[in-house]
Amino acid sequence: MSAYFDCNATTPLRPSAREAMLEGLDQFWANPSSPYSSSARVRNELESARERLAGSLQTTAQNLVFTGGATEANNSVIEFLSWQGNSEHHVLLSPFEHPSVVDAARHYWDDRIRFLRSDKNGAIDLDDFRSQIQSSKIGAVSVMAVNNESGVIQPLREISEGCRKAGVYYHCDASQWFGKLPVSEVQFGDFIVGCGHKFGGPKGVGFIALSDRGAGFRSQFGGGQESGRRGGTENVPSIMAMVNALSVAETELSAMTSQAVFRDRFEAELLKYLPTAIVAGQAGHRVANTSFVILPDYENIRWVRKLDIKGFQVSTGSACSTGKTATSLVVQALGYTPHAGRRTIRISSWSDTSEQDWTDLTQAFVEVWEDLRSRGESGKTEVISI
Repeated sequence: MSAYFDCNATTPLRPSAREAMLEGLDQFWANPSSPYSSSARVRNELESARERLAGSLQTTAQNLVFTGGATEANNSVIEFLSWQGNSEHHVLLSPFEHPSVVDAARHYWDDRIRFLRSDKNGAIDLDDFRSQIQSSKIGAVSVMAVNNESGVIQPLREISEGCRKAGVYYHCDASQWFGKLPVSEVQFGDFIVGCGHKFGGPKGVGFIALSDRGAGFRSQFGGGQESGRRGGTENVPSIMAMVNALSVAETELSAMTSQAVFRDRFEAELLKYLPTAIVAGQAGHRVANTSFVILPDYENIRWVRKLDIKGFQVSTGSACSTGKTATSLVVQALGYTPHAGRRTIRISSWSDTSEQDWTDLTQAFVEVWEDLRSRGESGKTEVISI
């Protein structure tokens, strides 16, 4: 009785992606920017991977920039946007962006940040968005595609249309979209960010898909790699593995979609045993693999540890909040108390997670609940997100 339920943090490397990566390490290890024939072979493989990814995204190869992951990509886009327009411009963020967006915005935009409101289901409030986007002071918008904690899908089309009409840049962190929803349906935005290890690729590799408005974008200085947009030797084996992983993920979308049936049964059964628990975003439009539960009592780190002992890996929220004691941004945006944010558990499955795995997880939650109550544990401990 054990299963991994933290796939929004990272996913296992797909076997075919591992094979592609090993092929790259064995055969395509030369520097793709060097002038000799073996490097030309590597360069051809790199551009072939770029063409395949561009085809999936229904964009052009020259509009793709490979990066070291989503955090690097988000930081570089937020920095680039801070230099566009004028010093009076503000950036408009969803109230629950990933730390790599929020912290970068605080650094590069300082006090020129505005936050959108959330609706009751965990998506941005479109009325608030439409009102704020009319301001001449808004120079850029950053709203993620899928929330990494609640799994709620954001209204991308409406956001994109509003930004285009207002002449405002739109940055979309789509890290949690890829591998869960069709690639072809996330074509909105001037900067779309993806991350390999969220859909069965390796860590340390990602990409930015640019619109024509991103023509002047440059991530980091150095060599002329990535058409001058990101200096640094490309990690060709990891890029090969990432593109392979995304291709395979597209063939498994029906299996991922079926996770919603198992997830919904889990939530229904859990609420029978813990009727005062809350599933954040339950009434919203969510990806199929994610459940974000506010438990009725006890610090979430105690739940995580006890579930881990039973063989189930879950998290308290965003993996990139490790070491921080702040409450979940989703919980804050939905209006729950700060204490509620210390009782959150995020469950996120993989496409091959079975119905029995979900059933066993339910039973493990019940056993942990009974154990905590029988011991009379207060749960008073420093809370971290893992």
